[in-house]
Amino acid sequence: MLRFITAVLGVFLLMQSAFAETARPETGKYVQAYRGQEGAVVWLMRIGPRAANEALVQVSHIDNDIDGRIFRCKVQMTRDGEKSYTADIKGKPFELVRIKDGNGSLYIPDEQSTWWINYNEELSNGSGANAEHFLTAYLEQETKKQ
Repeated sequence: MLRFITAVLGVFLLMQSAFAETARPETGKYVQAYRGQEGAVVWLMRIGPRAANEALVQVSHIDNDIDGRIFRCKVQMTRDGEKSYTADIKGKPFELVRIKDGNGSLYIPDEQSTWWINYNEELSNGSGANAEHFLTAYLEQETKKQ
């Protein structure tokens, strides 16, 4: 009887870990970091299959309500070869970032000016650019919303 209970518990634990792994969406291998004016930092990572054209975007070190939040953005290519990252902010689509060739623009809600950003290799290769940790932070943020 003890063997049976142990076997059932073992199977249950294996199934639970298998389901936990499948619940995590596919992501890119790398998190890219961009640094901008006045210390602003933008983190980008693909989420979901490539064909879905979505990315996680976090903007930090800014004095705005979006500071530190991670947004799931639609990614679109513009006519001039830029990638546009659009999030749902305050119930409306809002373009957060536009990038081309390692340089780009950061748009912040309720601000008139555009901030420039540049790819930052040091941040992108640092310990803060961990894809699994970035995804976990996003999933935890989404769980807290519910």
